[in-house]
This record gives sequence, structure tokens and C-alpha cells, in this order.
Amino acid sequence: MYTDPRVYRRFLEFLGGDTEEEATAVYVTHADGCHFCVDCIEPVTRLRMLMEEGWDIDRSLLDRDCLLAHLDIEYVNFDSPAACYVSPERPFELQQPVIDVIEEQLLEYGISPLHLLTGQGHHFVWKIRKNSDALAQLLALKPKHCPAGSAIPEKGLQLKELSGVWESAFHGLSLVMEFLAHRIKRTVALTSRVPVEITALNVGKGTDGGQREMISIDISEYGDPLWTRVIRMPFSNYLKPWKSGLADALGIAESIPAIFTVPMHEIDMTTALRVRNSAEQTKALAHRASVRIPEQSRGMQRLIADYMDSSLREFHEKYDSEPVGPDVEMSQVVDYVPPCAAYIIEHPNDLLLKPSGMRMVVRCLLALGGRPRQIAGMITRVFKDESYAWGDQWDSYSPEMRANFYTRLFAGQIATRLDESVDFNCVSTQEQGFCFNAHGCNLKPWWEKLTATRETKLL
Repeated sequence: MYTDPRVYRRFLEFLGGDTEEEATAVYVTHADGCHFCVDCIEPVTRLRMLMEEGWDIDRSLLDRDCLLAHLDIEYVNFDSPAACYVSPERPFELQQPVIDVIEEQLLEYGISPLHLLTGQGHHFVWKIRKNSDALAQLLALKPKHCPAGSAIPEKGLQLKELSGVWESAFHGLSLVMEFLAHRIKRTVALTSRVPVEITALNVGKGTDGGQREMISIDISEYGDPLWTRVIRMPFSNYLKPWKSGLADALGIAESIPAIFTVPMHEIDMTTALRVRNSAEQTKALAHRASVRIPEQSRGMQRLIADYMDSSLREFHEKYDSEPVGPDVEMSQVVDYVPPCAAYIIEHPNDLLLKPSGMRMVVRCLLALGGRPRQIAGMITRVFKDESYAWGDQWDSYSPEMRANFYTRLFAGQIATRLDESVDFNCVSTQEQGFCFNAHGCNLKPWWEKLTATRETKLL
């Protein structure tokens, strides 16, 4: 696959140049079947070496000349995690209503992204030009109380000098992409056959096949420092089921066909699913499909304008203007929350790292009368507490960014009525796998308290 010169040329296009020296991507690395690894980032001039070794290749989200906007859609099945690899037709059929809404809404703003098909879903990516009005607007959206990022390593890749202005704009972009995710979810939620959530939240059993499955509008990358995030390269090997250990754990390492990431260029979904399993057909596609990331600054201005007039923007401004409040520790509230939330608080590694664990704690602390930024501060202090043996979890990532992002995300959906918390009950919590001690527990009073905080405009 990687011996074809057209594949190499397409890689360079996606990296932002016609040669390795002209590329605007800051680095390349292995794809995200593994945790981000500082020691595995390589300058773009090492691209051929990675190809010779058969890597599944990602490029940095951080770019020298522009800010990249990225939207990731994935099918997640908590009962059959390999479904997208061994029987992809149904999982991708279930995603199609979401994809249709995304394409329609982006077109409404005048945004024409590059659309890629991956192993589990879809990527949409576009550029925001340096010195554009859109970038200036995003810089102006940087929160007053901007959470601290993480220390940048010395890798000789100009990370420090490049990340400054882009990191500031990235904070603004995270707010706008959160708004776009709201729009998508609100539009498609009533017609989708499976739950559509922002990030991969655990769900209960569905009526369509009885499995715990969902579509994730995955904007989780906006909860981490820009320099740590990557995008899968089109025409790259897709090795996630093998590298993550999933294939071996399920005993299906030999049953999953080869998978390649492909652009949705003049092909329908049925054809794309066939092409992605064939090295020859993927190479043929590379001969006729450009993968330069399109510049869409004008369309972004329209999206930003819509965001500025939204109820979510009102919530974000309120969130940013709030004081953190008194330093209440999680240990001080553990006796005042229901057992499911208390168990997560007492076992935060790794339950509080999971979106569903974070949402449960945020819901309960809001119902208890906590303020969103105060809650984010409490979670941050847990993440910084070395007694929980976080290992290298925070070597590259930021506890403040992660805590603020998810707290804001879940509280914002409640405040704007996107999340009516219909699954904030004991039966749903049990199905989701987040009920740890049901004895004497009843979440209904907590749902009523949470609803009251919204009705009284406390959010």
C-alpha cells in the first residue's frame, strides 16, 4: 500500500504541502489506537520512515499556518465493540442520519469539509486561515478564566513557539464546536434509531437489537491541549482493533479484514465500505481523490455568528464569569450524594475519567447546589491528587482543561435543555453499568433537584 507514490503524494497533501519540507503539519505519529506518546512524535521529514515500517499514521492537529477544525463521529457498541470491523453495514447505516444532518448544517454555513471514513465512523476537517476574521473572532472568545494547558516537551519540533496563538484560538474553537454538536444532536435525536450523544457516554439497552449502542459526536479533543491532539491520515493503515488489544481479547484477530481510512470522494457508503477493506481499491482511489484540507474561514464566520446569538453562549458567559468559589473537596460531599456518585468519587481512577462517570458526578453536584465552575475546580483537584495513582495520565494532558471541558459540556446541555436527564434514574444507571450499590438508593429526588436548578435559572 505505502509503496505507491500516489499514496505518498496524498499524505503530503493532507500534511499541508507538496514536499515534506513544505508541509505545515508540525509532526506525524502513530494513530490513536494507543495513548498519545511524546516519544513517538516525529518530524514530517520522517514520513517515509513511518511508511516503510507500516505505521498507521496520524498528523498533528497543530499546524504552522492555520487552525484546524475537526469533527469526529463514531458508532460505539458497549456489548459488541468489534461490530464496526466485522459487520460494518448496520453500524454505518445507523450513523447515516447523523452524517446527513452534519452535511446539511455545514452546507448551511457554507462550510465544505474534507470527509473521511474511518474504522468506526467519520471525520470532517477544515482549515481556518491565519489572519482571517474568523480566527480573530475565535481568539476573542478565549475565556477570561482559561484553564492551564500542559507542559510542552523538548522535542525540537517548534512546539512551544507554534502553540501559543493557536492554543488561544483553540479554546475559542472548542466553544463553537460544542455549539455545533448541540445543533447536530438536537436535530437528529428524534429520528435516530439509537441514542446520539456528545462524547461516548454509556447508554442503556435499545429497542433496535437490544444492545447498548450509540452514536458519539466526539468533540473530546477540545478538552485537551492542542499540541497533544492528532487526526488520522487518509489512505493510512487502520490498525486500532489490533493495537488496542481488542482483536486479541475477543479472539478475532484473524477475522477482521484489512482496513484503510479513505476519503468519501464520489462514492456512496456501500462502495466506501468495500474500498476501505482493499489495498488495491484504496490505492486506486488515491490516484483520483485529493485530500487537501479545505480552507473555510468565511463559513466559520457564519457559524460563529450563530453561536454568539445562542443560549449556549449565554451559559458559557455565565460559566466564565463565575468565581470558582470555596475550595470544597470531593471527600467533603461524598456522604451527601447517591451511592453511584459516591462510588465514582471514591474510585476516580478510572471512573471519573470516563464521560459517564463525569456526567453522573456533575449532575449530582449540580442537584446538591454546586456551581459549575466550583464543580470543575473540585474535579481538577481530584485529578491532581497523586494518591489516586494517575501514573503518566497527566504528563501531556491537562487536569484543568479536562475538568473544565466536561463540566461545562454536561452542565451546558442541562442549562439549554438539550439534556432533560431522562436517563438520570436507577434503571438506566444500572443498564449503563454505573450502579455500584443499589441498596436504599433512589435517583428520582435527585432528578427533581437537578430539574429545579434549571427551572430557577441557577444554570
